[in-house]
Amino acid sequence: MKNIRRHWALFLFLLFPGVLQAENDSPWEKSRSPQLGQLLRELNQQYGPDTVSLMSWLNEASIHSGSVLTSSIQVNGKETRENITFLVFQVETGIIFNTQTVDQAGRLIALWEKILAKAFSHFDTLRVPADGVTVILLSHCQSFPETDNLSDHVDEPGPIEEVKFYFPGESLREYLGKQLSAQALLARTQVFINGAPVNYPSLSGATTTDATIIFREISHL
Repeated sequence: MKNIRRHWALFLFLLFPGVLQAENDSPWEKSRSPQLGQLLRELNQQYGPDTVSLMSWLNEASIHSGSVLTSSIQVNGKETRENITFLVFQVETGIIFNTQTVDQAGRLIALWEKILAKAFSHFDTLRVPADGVTVILLSHCQSFPETDNLSDHVDEPGPIEEVKFYFPGESLREYLGKQLSAQALLARTQVFINGAPVNYPSLSGATTTDATIIFREISHL
């Protein structure tokens, strides 16, 4: 069932990129596929239109992020962490990172700039049935010569690197409403790589709004 839902999720966003920007949009009523329409209705009824819209934009950003493998997305339900409930989105980015040319901080920058920031840029606010949002980004990491073509490694893309961003709802809404910088949002966001927390220094009082600084100043990953 999990693979089937991923399969339909992929086709959902190829057919309906950026759906549900307005609450009265009903792409499930326009779908030529009864199964796809039913999935859209279920997602909307269970999680609301903003959830479906965020799934769409995350998937679209992933597809245009330089990915060479199949990109897909699903909602994994809710997770409670430190008494805060997060709605969990899992994205298979399709990206293969060359570890010889992109270090871990560089990979975090790429994921933020190419996928998360681009997806969030389509929202002024976000309403989900949880206190916050978790986005899990799955990418492949492999060491190979810089001159290699990425398409040469699609059959053996290397191990998966899992990056989890826990965005508190209030901070994310302030960021979407242009009341909080990307730097401040990420400073309030817990980040885990393959289950290990990413430790970065406090940036309170810093003047730059460049979120890249956060990841470049990571001390221990």
